[in-house]
Amino acid sequence: MESINTKYANALVSIARDEGRLLDYKKATRAFDETLKVNAELKKVLCSYFVSNEEKYRVIDEVCEGFAGENFKNFIKLLAKKHLIFHFHDIAKEIVLGLNDELHIADGFVYSTTELSAKQLEQVTKAISRRMGVEVELKNLIDERLIGGIKVVVHDHVFDGSILYKLDSMKQNLKERRA
Repeated sequence: MESINTKYANALVSIARDEGRLLDYKKATRAFDETLKVNAELKKVLCSYFVSNEEKYRVIDEVCEGFAGENFKNFIKLLAKKHLIFHFHDIAKEIVLGLNDELHIADGFVYSTTELSAKQLEQVTKAISRRMGVEVELKNLIDERLIGGIKVVVHDHVFDGSILYKLDSMKQNLKERRA
């Protein structure tokens, strides 16, 4: 059974597909999600039962100026009217997944002990994209347990070049030799 978040996300993905503006909607979704994340007061206003819909719509028109267009604004207004802005982050995840599916882009994570530079992340992304034969978008996450190196996870594919993995492999090899 489809969740309410998935239903709304699928509706916006369908609009983006029909308009042929998948990337624009993806950028707008991420930008609005980030705006809500950094501006707690905006989120509070758009979630409030005490602020009129007209006032919310005026704020949305200002905030979404330059985003994907009128249909995106109307989508955000609908969420505000239905008091679903509080769930926008979860809806946004579903939207991005749907848009990435349409764009044939795979999302993944690159784990490292320290934050990778933009250049390093780009190099890893290009290498994994070539290896998998599909465009990949990676997000860097910190995992100090790795000791060093990196570990990349894209769906069910794991590329592990971490020191932790190498140590675990050596440990397993020693156990097998003893047996």
